Amino acid sequence: MDELVARLSSAAGIDAAKATAAVKAILVFLDREAPADAVGELVNALPGADAALAEAKAQQDGEAGFGGFGAMAAYHALTAVGLSGSEVQVVTKELLAHARELVGEETVGRIVGSIPGLEAFI
Repeated sequence: MDELVARLSSAAGIDAAKATAAVKAILVFLDREAPADAVGELVNALPGADAALAEAKAQQDGEAGFGGFGAMAAYHALTAVGLSGSEVQVVTKELLAHARELVGEETVGRIVGSIPGLEAFI
């Protein structure tokens, strides 16, 4: 996760804490909304993602969850951790590019294709 956090921090011009919070929000969102096998493949390929996902899910336990539907729910989750609209777009693109490097286009395509409206953000 350190490599991904550094990549997001650099690309979006945000600090590591905000980048980490964004990754956790995205992982929780994907865990809830995307195909479990594809998300599992990504989580297994991203060092530290399993622990980050578990921690983020525990922190959100009992909360209302994501506002909106599809990509808008992810957008709301990312703005809730302090990202601006342009930062959301950069973080999303960079995270998906990193995911493609780890698990390939087919798996990432399945994830993206399962979330209504996500393609508009990337």
